[in-house]
Amino acid sequence: MTENRRTLLIDDDTTALELIKDLLEPKGIQVHLANSVDRAIEKLAYNSYQVVVTDLKMPGKSGMDILDYCRAHFSEIPVVILTGHATVPSAVEALKKGAFDYISKPIQIEELELVINKAISHEKLKAQNTFLKEELEKREELLFDTHSTELQRVYETIQNLHEINSTVLLTGESGTGKEVVARLIHRSSSRGAGSFVPINCGAIPEQLIESELFGYEKGAFTDAKQRTKGKLEIADGGTLFLDEVNELPPRAQVSLLRFIQERVVVPLGSNRQVHVDVRIIAASNKDLAQLVRQGRFREDLFYRINVIPLAMPPLRRRTEDIIPLAQWFLRKFSREYNRPVHGLSKAAETAIKNYDWPGNIRELRNCIERASIIGNSEYLDTADLFLPGSGSEAEGGGGNGGVAGQNTSRDHCRGCFEDLGIIPLKRLEAEYIRFVVQKLGGNKSRAAEKLGVSVRGLRYKLNNEADTQ
Repeated sequence: MTENRRTLLIDDDTTALELIKDLLEPKGIQVHLANSVDRAIEKLAYNSYQVVVTDLKMPGKSGMDILDYCRAHFSEIPVVILTGHATVPSAVEALKKGAFDYISKPIQIEELELVINKAISHEKLKAQNTFLKEELEKREELLFDTHSTELQRVYETIQNLHEINSTVLLTGESGTGKEVVARLIHRSSSRGAGSFVPINCGAIPEQLIESELFGYEKGAFTDAKQRTKGKLEIADGGTLFLDEVNELPPRAQVSLLRFIQERVVVPLGSNRQVHVDVRIIAASNKDLAQLVRQGRFREDLFYRINVIPLAMPPLRRRTEDIIPLAQWFLRKFSREYNRPVHGLSKAAETAIKNYDWPGNIRELRNCIERASIIGNSEYLDTADLFLPGSGSEAEGGGGNGGVAGQNTSRDHCRGCFEDLGIIPLKRLEAEYIRFVVQKLGGNKSRAAEKLGVSVRGLRYKLNNEADTQ
């Protein structure tokens, strides 16, 4: 491990503290000292640490007290206990209460360094496992051998960013895969083991955006019942992804500019300054330079985030990638929903290539997912795609994908609607929800995720169907 490992060392023996610090810092461990629990709590408020090492027995408050405090307020920071031989049973009790490990005195510096590295690696592994779970959902659309020269240039630039921590600005229309690329930049960089923290600037009310970014203290505003870290502090050591950065309100733009210049977070309701090491990747689906000219985005912030610009091409300029992408999604959703669909008819391929895809990859993904669910033939045809201008929206719509004797999915669906007659929309919605739940083996959590609602919302829609009958 070569990065600075920020460690808070707590002991009432000041001489011992200084000695341990002198021995650890040449090994690349950044050590802050506290000679009491109260002093340690002050340090924790103003700094971000990767591990806390504390003596167990001290006058007044003990190592158990700082362990309890960390579990309550900084649960992500591992705590290592230093103990004498006579207090080993107490150290074991500390392990039961959540301490990461303990070391018996007299301290061996090599052993202490090893335990500090283990504690940090353990927390990073937990974060990485969470990240990898997210990646199973996220890594798709763009992570394949593209034939687009524009996208190939984007990938070549990303390869050159491995050891560079400069701010990146991703631009492009909605649905072009800016977040996927941001995750790729993070994962392939030296920060890859750290957290990737996304925040959608356009989805958070103006009055809450600063508290989301910078965190807040207990009592800073109504409902602030406890100290809460902001996204910048959570991303310490990793990457913060600011999606739709063009939606940031003016006050938040000023605060973000100050952070980029000083790398210091000041939580709402506090005067304390927390130094944070985080890389910023911003994304915008609007022309920020034009917004600057219109006075809707700060010019100085624009230049700060536009250090490395990457433009994502729309899908209509990646025509050579459209069919491979559609086939990739088709294989994915056919497996996921256990559907019989295995390919695209020639007519469907032509319709997909000729369509303009204003929603880009996101629209293509949704189109193929929907078609995979409702399709009953081995090959998807134009009638399954519901694309404007493809004939799929016309009465009776397209063929059957070359499979004789079978109705198209559109005919099948129209027949279902005719069988149901004219019914309330709420009931029709419930019928479709039950259909999706059934296709996913009864898994309501997955069904809710795919339908874009909460599990509680899904149950509400099903339970309230009776009101319409």
